[in-house]
Amino acid sequence: MATVRLLMLFCVRHASGTDFGATQAIAGLADFIPASQFGSPLSSVISNLPQVIAAIDTARSDPDDLFITTDTTGDLGASFWPPAGQTRNFQAGQSATVMLDFEFVYSINFSLWDYDSSSSNDLLGSITVFEQEAGQGEIARLAKSDVEGSAYYVFYEVFA
Repeated sequence: MATVRLLMLFCVRHASGTDFGATQAIAGLADFIPASQFGSPLSSVISNLPQVIAAIDTARSDPDDLFITTDTTGDLGASFWPPAGQTRNFQAGQSATVMLDFEFVYSINFSLWDYDSSSSNDLLGSITVFEQEAGQGEIARLAKSDVEGSAYYVFYEVFA
């Protein structure tokens, strides 16, 4: 049996806030509208859509309502940090000390979630910690979500 000590979280990029489906639909407009019918302004608009989406994300800049679980259900009631049933606002560049220990055999999962009161909670990323990492000192592992556009480093240490 091993013990992992979660030390700290560092937010590289909080979730974008832009719906992934909408982003994909916007990025795919050139496939659905014949450019010859609209002339050159359409190609200019299409080529600038990634920058428009990034600008929307930056302007909106909603923080993540972060909570962490050891399972993959995304249930706020199953969170262990912050205390069960609570969330913590996180944005890019912020960090927080966790300092919690968990005993496990072989491996343990940590999932980072963004609480959403109007729909299901969003997975911001997850990491798996392995027993064989014991004795390697402090490790920083990236938890990210391509769908949400989020990236967090989770700092931890494993003891035998």
